[in-house]
Amino acid sequence: MRSVESSVFDEFVKKTFGEGFDCGLSPESREKMMKRGQIVKLDKGEFLQVKGDICKSWGYVCKGLVRVYFERNNEEITEQLSEDGDGFFDCESFFKQTPSDRYVQMLEPTTLYLFRRLENEEISSDNYEIRRFLRYLIEKTLINKKERILDSIFKPAKVRYNKLLEERPGLVLRTPSNIIASYLGVTPETLSRIKAKNN
Repeated sequence: MRSVESSVFDEFVKKTFGEGFDCGLSPESREKMMKRGQIVKLDKGEFLQVKGDICKSWGYVCKGLVRVYFERNNEEITEQLSEDGDGFFDCESFFKQTPSDRYVQMLEPTTLYLFRRLENEEISSDNYEIRRFLRYLIEKTLINKKERILDSIFKPAKVRYNKLLEERPGLVLRTPSNIIASYLGVTPETLSRIKAKNN
């Protein structure tokens, strides 16, 4: 079990920060984080979080596909899509500990590793390595969020789709087209036209 957890953690670090990133965690600190992790298995369509819940964990996908979305004008807006090795969490609710307007839903049978906020605070309070790693994670999350916002403002839908297809082809293949359209901020009809022009 330890080797499986370690390999998943390594994959998460690689996908989040890139090849060759030194997370700065000693074997003892890594072990401490792994011991505090909770393994959760959910079926396709199940929710880890619904509107009104308070986000108490950040996590990553060991195997499966996760969607984070909110509702606006009776429409579902996809904010995050996380596949094998990706991290995810509801940033605002997690830090403010206020009720969320986000849903976290499984798009496939999914195995998650979850790390509770309070336990993160407990193990990082006297461990500089873990505190620094969590800071890296938060910074990366915020940078990615800013990049998505800027892309949605300045880049045409076709460019955004092709970038997603190039960087995450497996995600595009595994995710229903209507959800990909929502993630890109376009209608399903617009996405169909973009796909047709690409062929």
